[in-house]
Amino acid sequence: MRKPLLLLAFPALLAPGFQPPSGAQDAPPRALSAQEVYAQESYTLDHLLRIGRERNPNLLSLRAEQNALVAGRRDAGRFQNPELEYEAGEGDPFDSSETKSVRGFSVRQAIENPLARHYRLGALKFEVEAAEEEVRLGTVAVDREVRLHFYRILYLRELVTLARLNEETLAEVSELIETRARAGEVRDLEAIRLRVEHMRAQNEVQAAELELAQFRHHLNMFLGNVLAGTYVLVGELSADLMVPDLAQLEEEFLPRHPLLQQAARRREAAGQQLKASQVGWFPNPVVSATSGRELDGDIFKLGIGFEIPLWDQSRAATQRDLHTLRQLEHHEEGLRLELQAELMIHHNHLLLHQQTLQLFQDGLLGEAEASMEIAETSYREGEVSFVEYLDALRSYQSIQIEFQQALYDLNRELAELDRAAGGGIL
Repeated sequence: MRKPLLLLAFPALLAPGFQPPSGAQDAPPRALSAQEVYAQESYTLDHLLRIGRERNPNLLSLRAEQNALVAGRRDAGRFQNPELEYEAGEGDPFDSSETKSVRGFSVRQAIENPLARHYRLGALKFEVEAAEEEVRLGTVAVDREVRLHFYRILYLRELVTLARLNEETLAEVSELIETRARAGEVRDLEAIRLRVEHMRAQNEVQAAELELAQFRHHLNMFLGNVLAGTYVLVGELSADLMVPDLAQLEEEFLPRHPLLQQAARRREAAGQQLKASQVGWFPNPVVSATSGRELDGDIFKLGIGFEIPLWDQSRAATQRDLHTLRQLEHHEEGLRLELQAELMIHHNHLLLHQQTLQLFQDGLLGEAEASMEIAETSYREGEVSFVEYLDALRSYQSIQIEFQQALYDLNRELAELDRAAGGGIL
């Protein structure tokens, strides 16, 4: 061959410490305004996370629901409207034949039982706090999706680069073998095999490019289609990730998990509703005032009364709210155990991916490169057959792809662990 394989010039690009060209460096630390973030075409992961939190439709829907509950609680705190009544007519006194006009005004105001009102508004307060935790949970979910898309696009970008290098290498070798076949130096079968291998490499390039385009489009849709069609992601898959201790995750992060906090707020709301039902049989006070002209003169009256809990005694409501509280308590405990198990599973997966990546870094990449150099030299000197050379090339390409896959799996699993912990790890 006239020059070394192009693939051998790129192992440095795949090393964990590789720095991208100056045009792909991280953005300056200055915080950008929303207009600047949306107007640019190069985005870091932090930029995408910010856009996701501001523009994701599902998250906007959760915030609107939270605002509706806040407004509903304010509305529920208002007093009942008073009843105003006006009466007019005529009457005949017993001691006179003269007909007299009678008229009057009356105002009646029912006042909710103060204890029941306190507990009812307390239940609504905890429902609002549960909605706040729902928004926080939605934010964690959006961050996870953005990170997964970001990491996947970086992985596919490297995959496209490797596929193109492999295709260019096979094109170069194919041209050389075709020339040697025409000169009778090698068999035509070798040229045919290489031609098939080259077509397979071209197909791999097209498949990787198509998947990359699909993930780029889906990321833009997830962010509300605010990115330019030619947007560029700035960053790289990191190999030096710190794996948090599982005991620390269970002790510090799990209790703050939005799902558990939301379950706790709903349980507390049910407890307040139960107390409201228990005091619901207390009569509501009613204040009234009447002013009118009757047959024997003008009369003004003030009155106070109580609603009699004759028909609605709240006993069935108390039983209902008690069972609801018990159900939410069991649900919260089951949710805690489920989240704890999920946290352990993702933590174990992360450790496994870290070990897999370490195998590549501890020598597998170097051995693959050395093996490829030996195979190339041996083939040029006629010590190995063309089939053996192609097998070596496939093995080298496969190891490079597996390394990128291990790198992607590590970053992806850390994003999954962050979601399982309720956010705050990354």
